[in-house]
Amino acid sequence: MAPMPRVLAVLLLALAACRPTSAPTPPSPADTLRTRTIATSHVDPARAAVMDQLLGAARSGDTSGLMPRATARLAATLDADALRSSLHALTSSFGPPLGILEEQVHREGPSRWYSGLVLHGQPRGGGVLTPVLYQFSLDPQDRLDTLLVREHWFIDNLRHPAEAYLPVTRFHLPARGTWYVLHGGRARATNYHHGNRHQRWAYDLVVKRDGRQRARGSDRHSNESYHAHGEDLLAPAAGTVVHVVEGVPENRPPERGRAGGNGLIIDHGFGEYSAMWHAIPGSLEVAVGDRVETGQRVAKVGNSGRSTGPHIHWHVSYRLPGGIEEAFGLPADMTHVYVDDTWYAHKMPVRGQYVRAAQRPAVEITPVADGPRVFVGG
Repeated sequence: MAPMPRVLAVLLLALAACRPTSAPTPPSPADTLRTRTIATSHVDPARAAVMDQLLGAARSGDTSGLMPRATARLAATLDADALRSSLHALTSSFGPPLGILEEQVHREGPSRWYSGLVLHGQPRGGGVLTPVLYQFSLDPQDRLDTLLVREHWFIDNLRHPAEAYLPVTRFHLPARGTWYVLHGGRARATNYHHGNRHQRWAYDLVVKRDGRQRARGSDRHSNESYHAHGEDLLAPAAGTVVHVVEGVPENRPPERGRAGGNGLIIDHGFGEYSAMWHAIPGSLEVAVGDRVETGQRVAKVGNSGRSTGPHIHWHVSYRLPGGIEEAFGLPADMTHVYVDDTWYAHKMPVRGQYVRAAQRPAVEITPVADGPRVFVGG
């Protein structure tokens, strides 16, 4: 595929020609169970106003109300004409927006984010229906700072192993500092979890200093000797806690316990869930029903459950892991990370690499990739 024009590195309108061959087939208009929508945004006034303007612009082609909201950073790469032509290409391919299927808001530092899935199609039926992701951020002055629009899929149509799935949720490294990827990535060669339906895309993360997980000469049978032990475990993205396990004793390294040990599951919306395990007993700071924000401390890293040493186990899945027979893992890149000291807006690190969270640079380089995924502002 030829490189996308500069504007499409800002506003992605993933057309059918760019769709991976493994994309599920959208349902017909008669499938009303998964296609109920709301006409306007129901979130806070500032983000709702931007979303409603975006939907209006997609229907009418009038983008005049949007560009005055843009920050200088966004305006430098996107103008009104480019936005108008991109939205026209979107509606020409998928039809006009019919309504919002689901929407979520969250914070990342001072930025306020909106993510919404919008149903596109012909209002009187007769064609396919396509969910489209509208995602943007506002700065503290309510200016539009990031904008992404791209084709999405009906997640109910996914099948394991969901190789080409692109999450809605912006997942972050669930810890501070630099971590070593013990297991992770798309291949069996780099990921111990590859053969597990629920955990195919899981990460196991440890702390290494001077190439070692514990200080030289320290007691290998003591959890406290390991650099990762006691580190803060952070929510990788905003959501609602739907499952918690507490009170499982820690193992004596290198002995192995059973199951996940202490941990939690977070519902991020859009059918996407995070599961994090092996925490220190008594360290969990959240309960079922709590709302968590990106980067909020939820527990301390430990060595409980099926684990031989202190580490973070984190994986993303569709539906509750272990709770529903059809549950399966989903690929999850990390947002705003350095991997082996190179900055990425989004990246899936693999075994043997070091990863650390990154503050957003003053000037971002936006990667352009083949397929329906181009990112701006994270």
